[in-house]
Amino acid sequence: MSSTESTAPTNTEGYHVRAGQGSDDPRRNAALQRAMTAARELGLTSISLNSAVAKHLDIHPTDAWILTYMRGLPRETSLTPGDLARVTGLTTGAITGVVDRLESQGYVRRERGAQDRRKVIIVPTEKSVGVAEVFHPLVEGIMTMALRYSTDELETISAYFEGATTATQDAITRLRRL
Repeated sequence: MSSTESTAPTNTEGYHVRAGQGSDDPRRNAALQRAMTAARELGLTSISLNSAVAKHLDIHPTDAWILTYMRGLPRETSLTPGDLARVTGLTTGAITGVVDRLESQGYVRRERGAQDRRKVIIVPTEKSVGVAEVFHPLVEGIMTMALRYSTDELETISAYFEGATTATQDAITRLRRL
């Protein structure tokens, strides 16, 4: 098998089979099913990537997830432990443990808020830049692949991912309310 061939199973039974029943057009149904399966595989692969990053950095997978999230934000973004709890769905107690671990390993530091000294801000340190370096080969590979698409195709791909992200966030919100 070449490195470009997928090792993902092609069985699409279960809840993804509905994706192939969206229209009277068999080709469109197959494309819908393929898109749903590919999205599922990307999600599962992302979980595996997070585990690999955590192992590489010798940190807990939850810590890697949060550190990766923080490093992806604009530098001027201020995050409190409460903000991290809301984004992740973890309790503030769990977030305290994550921040304690990341701080002890030198990835973040706690600072007092400039306007309100009672407020604690979690700030990534220079050591956390190493997280971005771990992702460099992945980003390069995705950019190489993405450059093969036209601007119109990239806009379509972006719209799909943005819509899928919104649908996923809606599902998370619904599940957290149960």
